[in-house]
Amino acid sequence: MMVHRRRRRKDDDERGVAMVELAIVLPIFILMIFGMVEFGLMFRERMTIASAASSAARTGATLGTEEEADYRILQALEAGLYDQVDASVLISVDIFRATPSGTKVLGDINRYIYDASLGGCKWIPCPDPTSVPIPYGSPDGWWPVDRDTTLTGGIDVLGVEVVYQHDTVTNIIPFLNRQLTERALVRLEPDVLGGTGP
Repeated sequence: MMVHRRRRRKDDDERGVAMVELAIVLPIFILMIFGMVEFGLMFRERMTIASAASSAARTGATLGTEEEADYRILQALEAGLYDQVDASVLISVDIFRATPSGTKVLGDINRYIYDASLGGCKWIPCPDPTSVPIPYGSPDGWWPVDRDTTLTGGIDVLGVEVVYQHDTVTNIIPFLNRQLTERALVRLEPDVLGGTGP
């Protein structure tokens, strides 16, 4: 009889220890699961925006000094986002001239704000080539006609920088709620005729 009581007490003690261990490990395990989900979603969003910015920059590289360059760059960015990013995420897009090291050249920045509620062009200002004059973005105004694509003058580096807000789904990891930036840089395609064509 005595052995049976000791065995029961030992079993109760083991169950108690298991419950304490579960109470310690379960929250950490749940936090790890949610953390993996949150980081996965953040990584997917980042890759989508980085890919869209690269596509937009490549579009700008081929358009060079054409008046509709900014408009087409913004359209390429929108197309690359696949309707996965809306106005609550996208804060601003800068189209700028960069130094070879990637630094923005002050005075050569066009900033555009995305507004999904607008019909047609969803950018403020909208650099629609049918407008006269074309309203390029502020703060500085880097007009496409000012971009250098000549081999003798030194071909400009075009940058597209997307600033966006990442918010977590679960809010369990609050430090992930923050503004992030993705940037793509390309050298403009050279005008091989250099303005001396027919």
